Amino acid sequence: MSTFSKWVFLFVIWPFVAVAQLQISHPMARLVVQRGTDGTGRMYLSGRLTGAVDRVEAQLTPVAAGQGTATAWQTVQTNPTNNIFLGYITGTGGWYVLTVRTIVNNAVTAQATVQPVGIGEVFVTAGQSNARGLGIGDNDLGTNTDRVNAIDSINHYYPPNGQALVSSGDPSPVPVYKALTATKRVFPMAESSWGWGELGDYIVNRYNVPVTFYVTGWDGSTVDNWASTANGIPTCNRYNCSSGNWPNLQPYTNLKNVMQYYLSISGARTVLWHQGEAEYGDNTTGSIPNYVTNLKTVIQKSRQDFGGKNLSWMVARVSFDGSTTRPEVIAKQQEVINTAGLNVFQGPYNDTIQLRNAGTTDVHFRNISRPSPHPQYYLNPNTIPQDMGLSRFARNWNNSLDNAFFQNAQPITPTQFAVTGNLASYVTPGASLTVTFTTLGTFDSGNQWQVQLLDSLGQYKSVLSSGATSPIQVTLPSNLQSGHFQIRVVSTSPAMPAVPSNLFLITTTPPQPQADVSLAMAVTNRTPDLNSPVTISLFVRNDGPDPATGIIVRNRLPANLAFISSTDFSSSSTVLTSSPINLSAGTTQSLSFIAQPTALGTYQNAAEIAQATSVDPDSQPNSGTGDGQDDMAQLDFRTRQDGGSVFTSPNPNQVPLPNVIGNQPTPDPAKADVSISLIVNNRTPQVNDVISYSLTISNQGGLTATGLSVTAYLPAGQTFVSGDDFGLSGGNPVGGISSLAAGTSFTLVFRAKATAVGYGLCTAQLTAASVPDPDSTPNNGTTNGEDDTAQIDVRVR
Repeated sequence: MSTFSKWVFLFVIWPFVAVAQLQISHPMARLVVQRGTDGTGRMYLSGRLTGAVDRVEAQLTPVAAGQGTATAWQTVQTNPTNNIFLGYITGTGGWYVLTVRTIVNNAVTAQATVQPVGIGEVFVTAGQSNARGLGIGDNDLGTNTDRVNAIDSINHYYPPNGQALVSSGDPSPVPVYKALTATKRVFPMAESSWGWGELGDYIVNRYNVPVTFYVTGWDGSTVDNWASTANGIPTCNRYNCSSGNWPNLQPYTNLKNVMQYYLSISGARTVLWHQGEAEYGDNTTGSIPNYVTNLKTVIQKSRQDFGGKNLSWMVARVSFDGSTTRPEVIAKQQEVINTAGLNVFQGPYNDTIQLRNAGTTDVHFRNISRPSPHPQYYLNPNTIPQDMGLSRFARNWNNSLDNAFFQNAQPITPTQFAVTGNLASYVTPGASLTVTFTTLGTFDSGNQWQVQLLDSLGQYKSVLSSGATSPIQVTLPSNLQSGHFQIRVVSTSPAMPAVPSNLFLITTTPPQPQADVSLAMAVTNRTPDLNSPVTISLFVRNDGPDPATGIIVRNRLPANLAFISSTDFSSSSTVLTSSPINLSAGTTQSLSFIAQPTALGTYQNAAEIAQATSVDPDSQPNSGTGDGQDDMAQLDFRTRQDGGSVFTSPNPNQVPLPNVIGNQPTPDPAKADVSISLIVNNRTPQVNDVISYSLTISNQGGLTATGLSVTAYLPAGQTFVSGDDFGLSGGNPVGGISSLAAGTSFTLVFRAKATAVGYGLCTAQLTAASVPDPDSTPNNGTTNGEDDTAQIDVRVR
């Protein structure tokens, strides 16, 4: 327990109630849920508690001004049971901090946050390699808004000797989202942000909501590949069929798993289909005659596998294979688009993007370079340079995803939710477990729940069992002798995963139980009259994870604080001692005694846990009341009448405290310890103001530093002003000094002009030094926390 938490009890009015600790288990950071037609969205949430609460409440507040609309506190659940809560919060489209709090007797007892989370737009792409992203020198630009997101991992690999591409058919892992910046991957198939990060920025800029992408495009795939694998028939790459069929019914399995494991939780707006380059023949031969039938098959099968939800599709019109354009393919795609009642929208005509591969002719898109700073084409309606093929690809898609599309494409929003129950922290190999789960929403009558074993990172390991209702009995594999794992249940109708259980450790030698016991104190009157009794209460809490046993509390009274009575303590002179206490995890027990001040002055009363038979992970019993550990507590009160004396609880058994050790290395006569700092003369300039940065280089080592070079990196919206101590090199301000004696500092100045409104971060680093440094390395980035880096933020008004 923090010092703040201990002292806050001074203001609690008797009686005191137990505090429940709170952990949010869903949503995870950067999850975006699909907004509905009215612009609002429902975000399901869940978490774990260590004690009883009256209700759980949640609130959304924008990450930054203008990025959403703050909500009032909304009730998530009243009287949650089994130390789990679940429910939802509703908000308008935006980018938010989610705050969850627990309430007992109308008082807040715990609070936790997760950020950012979003209500916005969710897309999944399908088709062939141009729906995917190859990541081979494509110079993808990625998002510049920080509000476009994806799972930065893939589930496939290329075997040696030209064998068929392998992509896992296993159930999808628990997601971990990141900003879809340049070079980031997109689960399960994209090896770069491709054009999707840029496309997301167009949507963020237009609607002020965050975006998430999933990518299931597949190299060289025909529409027949997709239709066959959707119907359970393996297929091969038509360009290299001799390498064998693609395993795991790919490419369709990836689309199916994304819908069932991710879109079932987040909802979605549409599937973006970009495929046609691999088709061959003409209207009477090859793959083209069956294109319409095959694509309709894929669309309808995907909706069937998505619980019957009528998820819209947007079909791009594409056929160019690097040498040939096939109007017959475009006509077939248009026929699918024009099919009444199919809920398919017209996508971009991307055959029009000529010289798409960085200014050369090819089937694939590529940018010639990755300009710095980001060119922000989403803010600039002017023509994109011809050699920026991927950026032109993103703009074409944006032109099709117009306002009419968002008005007519009905989004799919989540309506079911489930949470896997808590399990023991430690289990033995081959143990039998009772897996419980709780649900919201309606599941089909024939629904089954599959129990899956996951590793500590949320990756699928195996299926343990299945059943129709909670609980389900399972047996762990006996060959798993150690390691951390978790369990999740997954429904079949509709298909969706529950929030996984807590982590548990499989071990043959369970560790000694640990109980995190803390102590707090309160007094009924902090300014009593002389000889007026006060009640002092001590609150013993166990935050687990295991039961606490044999706890004995000791309070040494200050001089002139006379003991009167107690049912919880025995008195020996001025030492009060409790009987042994046992506490379950997540519970609190109160002890009290009555005493009175017999002399004028201030009283500083202290108590501690004197004994415990359970192990505490962060404190030691009987170590004294002056070490700040959470198993001690203290408070002060004074008599109402004046008195200058101070009476303090004795502390005869204080364990010696260690000396404070600084983190600054001892000066080494053979090294120069160089650090930098950065200040600016105006952190809130107006547009066209010139601001002055001062970069100070210091040497706290024992050797003169030589050959020092520093580079600053101005944020977007600021331009370098020549003069002073810096010049431009590679587009960035660069300066330096030839030598810096030990124990001295030197300040260099550069200026910049504010050219655009907005928030920006100016960073700097030491890029070169001729002598070694004990705690930093030159030119290794500005975000590593080393003392040869610095940063300062500026907001242009």
